[in-house]
Amino acid sequence: MSKRFVSCVVDLILVAIVAELIFAGLLQLTVNSTFYNDAAAKLEEEISYYEKWTEETHIVEYVDGRRVTTDVIVLKNLYRAICLSYEVFGNNQQPDFEFFPGHDVTVNGTHSLENDNIAYFYTRYLKENTGLGIEPKGDLFEIYRRSFGDDASFMFSFNREISDMPVLNTQVAYYLFHYLFIDETDSIGQTGATYYTSYYNGYSNMLEEAEESILKSEPYYSTHYRDYMEAYSAEARYTNITLLISIFIACFIVLLIPRYLFKDGKTVGYKLLGLGVIKAEGDKINAYVPLIKTVCACVGFIPIVFILYLFAPFNGSYEAMFVPITVDSGISLALIILIILGVDAVVSIIGLFTEKKQNLLNLLFNEIVVDVSLVDEGEREQRNYGRDY
Repeated sequence: MSKRFVSCVVDLILVAIVAELIFAGLLQLTVNSTFYNDAAAKLEEEISYYEKWTEETHIVEYVDGRRVTTDVIVLKNLYRAICLSYEVFGNNQQPDFEFFPGHDVTVNGTHSLENDNIAYFYTRYLKENTGLGIEPKGDLFEIYRRSFGDDASFMFSFNREISDMPVLNTQVAYYLFHYLFIDETDSIGQTGATYYTSYYNGYSNMLEEAEESILKSEPYYSTHYRDYMEAYSAEARYTNITLLISIFIACFIVLLIPRYLFKDGKTVGYKLLGLGVIKAEGDKINAYVPLIKTVCACVGFIPIVFILYLFAPFNGSYEAMFVPITVDSGISLALIILIILGVDAVVSIIGLFTEKKQNLLNLLFNEIVVDVSLVDEGEREQRNYGRDY
């Protein structure tokens, strides 16, 4: 690994650390600003409205004000589906399948049009709220068939005479029950795990499709969802701009000050690795060059947001990175980063094909990176400036 690469990594880490510290301070100023508070208040208003409304649909659940994960909803409905299968078929199809009424699988009850999330939404809620204008693509049986696809025929019985909703075939219910409550490692449990994956994918698809339909319904979409997205985009945009400003300030602190303090264009990374920058003729670089290169670095170091997004307020979620960076713009921070990474790659790759490993910026300023321990003033005059990096 070359000294030049290591020095760049050192500088990048230092810029990231300083930028995060600056961002923590600037973010407090941002969140206390009027324009940010207006967006945050509108966002909270729309979230509250959405939570109250969607809880009535049953396709979304909340406990203590927090949205229940899809995993929990699917598992609760799978328990109910197993109970319905046993209630309808008993153990006729699978003699080994038995569970007692007080078993944990019965805690959520038995699948019905009233307590199954999907069934309630399509057979109760939409029929009672025709003003939403949502037209289901088929009845409940057809929705199940479409969502489960090729797995539907062997997983469910679609006999309308025995149940008003699809019923897990007993063999499938038995394997699922064994996987969830008996042993997930034996052959039956492993087969049950396969069925569980199929059930999870199918049921979560139905939940997603149902929620998508209400998000696009009117008048909600025009009067609420657009307001929500505008407020969310504004909040994310202000945060991203604050983050970019923090990176720019950090670059000037970490890169520009050392370049003038240590001279010979040395950053902290270059100083630690014993590197410096001189003109190709052996002369010292011009005084204005470090400033210009630092400005370029401010842009080139923007991709460190990938690191900063791991911390508050993003906490590892990169969703805000795809929000347009300016109003009425299709250019997101993510797109800007991709473009910069491409430019950074071109700037660096050029150095692999030049005699003295000069990248594009080095060529533009007619300079080279050298090991300063091999350079002295006398050697500069003789144009013998040691090994380049």
